[in-house]
Amino acid sequence: MSKYIHGYTRKEQDRLFRQSVFFESYIYNKIDFSNCNHIVEIGCGVGAQIQILLNHFPHLKITGVDISEAQISRAGEFLKPHIEAGRVSLHITYGDVLPFPDQSFDGALICFVLEHINNPLYLLKEVKRIMKSGTNLYCTEAFNTGLYIHPPCLAFQTYWEIFNRYQEQLNGDPNVGVKLSNLALQSGFSETTLDYIPLYLDGRIKNMSQRTDFIDYITEVLLSAASGLIALEKITPLLPDAMILELQEIKNNQDSIFVWPLQQLKAVK
Repeated sequence: MSKYIHGYTRKEQDRLFRQSVFFESYIYNKIDFSNCNHIVEIGCGVGAQIQILLNHFPHLKITGVDISEAQISRAGEFLKPHIEAGRVSLHITYGDVLPFPDQSFDGALICFVLEHINNPLYLLKEVKRIMKSGTNLYCTEAFNTGLYIHPPCLAFQTYWEIFNRYQEQLNGDPNVGVKLSNLALQSGFSETTLDYIPLYLDGRIKNMSQRTDFIDYITEVLLSAASGLIALEKITPLLPDAMILELQEIKNNQDSIFVWPLQQLKAVK
């Protein structure tokens, strides 16, 4: 596993809860675990996606795994009632092998995890191993090179390039989303579907609060790595400030365009 570009602070954990709410309407339109009893989430973090899954599929039992003790601890606090009710269990995975027998689960979810690891192919093979035959994996990842912004924002583009290059230096892959079908097929899944899910801001969004929420969320994602980049002297403190000003202008410009593509894989074992 590579280092996590956003870090494990309490502030970052709080951001993950807000992120899950922001992305819910984008991610869960085509995810269907209605015929499943027990699924696994790989890289469950603070448990935010597990809560959304329980809201959508109240009958589910869910096992969450993550490499971070801090994340699992926070998830344990957040999901305590569900854990006590026997609907959720949480596990720390220290190595590359998932700590479950073959064919343990009848579904799996991965959400913004493969971009942070150095061997997604191996992990997908492990996920396939612990899934029952005929069940589905849903995996959502970003495609950062596909991001488009108008009018052009020099500070934003500079920051974005440094952000993505640093993620690669941490052995992650900011463009893993477009590779999901190939990775799943190489892992031995029998069939795959890859859907394009764009986060799209343009003139159709007339409601100022919607525009504000959209850009504020994007800004929060970007700034979550700023302190680390500054500490490593990869950027100066002036660059995030300049980027924030540019994004404020995008927020208030009805003719602005901001597109950040997500990719969502459905793979059948």
